[in-house]
Amino acid sequence: MQDATSAYTIEQRDADLVGTTASILYRLAFHKAARHLIHVTVRVERCSGIVALVMPSWTPGSYKIRDYAGWQGNVRAFAVGASGRTALPHRWTDKARLEVDMQGADVLEVDYVVYCNERTVRTNHVNRFHAFVMPTATCMYVEGRMHEIHHVELQHDQATWPNVSTALSPVRAARAGSVLLGALNYDILADSPIEIGSQSVVRFDVNGVPHEVAIAGNHALDTQWLANQLAVVVGTESAVFGGLPYDRYVFIVQAYPGIYGGLEHARSSVNAVDPSTLLDPAKCNELLALLCHEYFHLWNVKRIRPIELGPFDYTREAYSPMLWLAEGLTSYYDDLFAYRCGFHTQEAFIKLLAREHIAKLARVPGRFQMSVRDSSYLAWLKLYMQSPDGNNRFPSYYLKGGVIFLLLDLYIIDHTDGKRSLDDALRALWSHYQSNPGVGLTESDCIALIERGTGVQCKALIDAWLSGTDELPYDEMLGLAGLAVQSQTSPTTAKTFGEQRSFASVPPTAWCGWTVREEQGKLVVKGVEDGSPADAANIGIDDEIIAVDGRRVTAVNILDTYLAEFVGRTVAITAHCDGRLYTTTIEPQAQTTLAIVDVAKPTARQNNVRKAWLRR
Repeated sequence: MQDATSAYTIEQRDADLVGTTASILYRLAFHKAARHLIHVTVRVERCSGIVALVMPSWTPGSYKIRDYAGWQGNVRAFAVGASGRTALPHRWTDKARLEVDMQGADVLEVDYVVYCNERTVRTNHVNRFHAFVMPTATCMYVEGRMHEIHHVELQHDQATWPNVSTALSPVRAARAGSVLLGALNYDILADSPIEIGSQSVVRFDVNGVPHEVAIAGNHALDTQWLANQLAVVVGTESAVFGGLPYDRYVFIVQAYPGIYGGLEHARSSVNAVDPSTLLDPAKCNELLALLCHEYFHLWNVKRIRPIELGPFDYTREAYSPMLWLAEGLTSYYDDLFAYRCGFHTQEAFIKLLAREHIAKLARVPGRFQMSVRDSSYLAWLKLYMQSPDGNNRFPSYYLKGGVIFLLLDLYIIDHTDGKRSLDDALRALWSHYQSNPGVGLTESDCIALIERGTGVQCKALIDAWLSGTDELPYDEMLGLAGLAVQSQTSPTTAKTFGEQRSFASVPPTAWCGWTVREEQGKLVVKGVEDGSPADAANIGIDDEIIAVDGRRVTAVNILDTYLAEFVGRTVAITAHCDGRLYTTTIEPQAQTTLAIVDVAKPTARQNNVRKAWLRR
């Protein structure tokens, strides 16, 4: 648990750690990296009586109990003195807390190994070619002493692994086989992942502040191109806040097949993407939006944060009803910043808002079942441990929160005749943090600051959207900018080839409201949307679809082709559940989507609102 007597801070500059000493040191040795192991020694000086060490159970920014102690093994405790090391009695008081009886000694060393073979942005991955280290999954903290300076010594072959990319600060120049890094407290250590290996590294400056892009992976990728785009991201986002709140920043990019995601930190971010994303221009916008998202978090959530998110208790859940601020606001701004950076045209940005925000939310029946406030509070069980039926039970605070802030931005712009926007709310929130960085925001604080920064009374509106389960007022709010939401059905289309030779008509795409995956030659239902044709047909999750109209199906594209023949009509489905076949009928509907379109005759005021909204 966080030391209650210490002030909470995540601010650190490299100059703060140069030449420091520390009574708490972690030695991380990688001589068995090929077996995915880190050998950890925690050295604690100035000890007495009973000393407790605790392995965190979760990582801030990823709201799920992960029980990192489960990957830890072979824990031993020693007193260190002139005669060497002497074993000390110790006992576990729960699954992650170790008590050591110092028996009059004043220097403690605890040895253990950590198994590291899960490649995500929040877990350790170590092999013969690299190490990605999450401190929360590696470093036990000393109970009651989290506010002290902490040092980390990396012991590895620098000829094989020449690069170290991390926000941890150098304490001294690297020596053969040893790199010494530091953090002003455990919270900063916990917030500073480390990539060690032969990753590609490019450095650039923005406003005189150094930045580093480190790409770890097995593909030859254009790191310089990515660094150039990130320089635009840094300049665009920092302009909103009036500067950069750090002395150095590190973008860690994990480029490995089949992974995606990101995790924010105060002076760094970790971003996981499939290498194909950096090789395909059509996919690159997805990566750039992810980088905009995680970078924006250095202001929103790491510093402008709900009061429950720092200081942390690393042993239990940190419940907050305000992840709509932490993630919803960020989800709106990641695409908005990507547009402002020039990664999207105006037309493409509006289509993106329709496709990835409003249309996706429309496919979530759970938005009528649970408020976004409750969805936030229950994130530990709902978003990060959701059942296959979760889409019908709750909305994501990322998705619905982002849409709420889109509508709120338009409302603010309209009610100030274009003189204010959500940017002004951000600046008010930022100013508040700077005045008192040790204390987070309550929900009433946050809404009051939004009103103060914009000059718009919007508390009742925000409260209704956050607490309610009604459909959001799209046309009313988008109409302020001369826009409307329109349902569009995929039509039957006639195509041509060659010298305008006619081609067979392509039927509309069928929609059944199910999610079907190919698994070992079978078509297995993974989700069913409430109120959909699949729901009406009483199709179950994990049922196997065998045939459509008596025709065998083993691939999703064949299933879709057969169903398209029956749009608006019933067709027999043969399915399998628990060793038995059954037959039902389903009536596929034409696939519809929501688009944002111009109103017929926008007024001058509507045009002005749109212009203010889409400025860059």
